[in-house]
Amino acid sequence: MPKYNSPRMGMAEYIQGGIMKGIHYGILALGLMLSSGLWAAATAKQLAEEAYYTIERAPLNLAEREKAQNLIQRAYAQDSNEPWVAIAQSRLTLIDGYRVGQRHNLKSYDRDAVELSKEQAAQAVKNAPDQAMAHIQLAMALTILGELRSAWNHLNTADSLDEASFYPWYLRTVIAIHKKDEAFAKRGFNEIEKRISHDYQRRLLLQEKMRLTKITKDIEERERLHQATINLDPNDAYAWGNYGSFLLAQKRYHEAVHHLEKAVSLKPYGLATSQLATARSQLEQNDSLQPKKICCLKR
Repeated sequence: MPKYNSPRMGMAEYIQGGIMKGIHYGILALGLMLSSGLWAAATAKQLAEEAYYTIERAPLNLAEREKAQNLIQRAYAQDSNEPWVAIAQSRLTLIDGYRVGQRHNLKSYDRDAVELSKEQAAQAVKNAPDQAMAHIQLAMALTILGELRSAWNHLNTADSLDEASFYPWYLRTVIAIHKKDEAFAKRGFNEIEKRISHDYQRRLLLQEKMRLTKITKDIEERERLHQATINLDPNDAYAWGNYGSFLLAQKRYHEAVHHLEKAVSLKPYGLATSQLATARSQLEQNDSLQPKKICCLKR
């Protein structure tokens, strides 16, 4: 997947570069889509919207990310001025810059990618100030950069434009947890619940509830939320891995090994693999320290 070169790279340069560098998979994917009739008559807005939500549903799935990039390229070719093209490109840039860690923490990203995502979303807001998702995407980048007051203002604008949207209350709650405002976060959870329409949104809500338990130090609730995340999608390797990581920190090594083995069997990503090795090592050490039973033969 093509990478940004600079936070000053423009939208046209980034997407056109992506078309050239991504041609090895883009032509094949496009051919399959056209031959099946999928999205053959879609507008630029429809293509870009589908790209955005493809990323949101599975941000760490590289195949889905490539599909999203292909959709953005097609949308740009149809209408480069469509605001949703910039919105979707901003979301793709952001996830391209993700490394590892908490979703809204700058330490989890390449900063240049977040700055570029902010510029792309700002362009969408400039071109379409009445588009709620433009303000939401800009607020997402601003939140990661720690520009919380500006992010909050854009979320208020987005909420006024689309009161049914999941995202304004979701990102307000993210900011409240950043600020350790437990009361507002709990209010936010209630508002988010009213607006959930997809499983991935429920997963995001569970993640924020888990973040709050780290502040409140509610271990039992955090474990319940890990279990709820696995129940939401039993094939989610990261859900199993995150629960395994939690169990490892609690020194529950047998359970940690079980959950991390399940994560690695679904997707052998680096953190789960390394934590599985740690859990196994700790389990072996514990077993070696157990007192050995001495049996005596009866005379």
